[in-house]
Amino acid sequence: MVLNFKKLRKLRTNPKLFFKDAIEKKVFWLSGVYNKYLPKKHKGFTQYTIISAVYNVEKYLDDYFNSIINQRLDFKKNIFMVLVDDGSTDNSANIIKKYQKKYPKNIVYIYKENGGQASARNLGLKYMQENNYKAPWVTFTDPDDFLDRNYFYKVDKFLSAHQDDDICMIGCNVIFYHEKQKLYKDNHALNFKFKNGIQVKENCNLDNFIQLFTNSSFINTNYLAKHIRFDKKLKPNFEDAKFINE
Repeated sequence: MVLNFKKLRKLRTNPKLFFKDAIEKKVFWLSGVYNKYLPKKHKGFTQYTIISAVYNVEKYLDDYFNSIINQRLDFKKNIFMVLVDDGSTDNSANIIKKYQKKYPKNIVYIYKENGGQASARNLGLKYMQENNYKAPWVTFTDPDDFLDRNYFYKVDKFLSAHQDDDICMIGCNVIFYHEKQKLYKDNHALNFKFKNGIQVKENCNLDNFIQLFTNSSFINTNYLAKHIRFDKKLKPNFEDAKFINE
């Protein structure tokens, strides 16, 4: 580790935070290296649709696509993507079409005039339902996110182990990546839910297990009525909370 002035100052003023950040950064880096050598799972238990609202995110799209295509759960057999371009003015469309050309059976591209994230996601839901997508699970990964290689594999493994349970939604952990510092932070306010491992809760007895974001949720499409949509009148993030709790 190279100690520049900023790091040296942090070490002097807050050594506990310095070593905590250093350890977290190293652990996530080693995890990424390890994941590269994990074998792919060629046969999943079920299938998934990703609906993503895209707007001027060209700098993130390659990482987004590569993190999904290279999932341990076989991409071609188990994961389908509907990307709704909400009137992007950068190179987002061309990047999406590049991947769509390579995986035409897995990736759908839709263009619409700018109307906000909620309207773009709603169009993706409409497309999925009108075209009778068979995937029983839908998630809303944001195009500036990138996923751990085991993300879909672990969700699929959980569902396979709980076939007799009536699972309507799955909430997953969110880890922040700070670009400037190149640092991972597992410090989201709601991540306390995952400290004790996997837990199954009844809808009527969720306690303090609050789920606010759809980009880290998987929703069973059997419970997704056609009238349930993202509220276009609400600001970003709040429309997620309303959608999930409907």
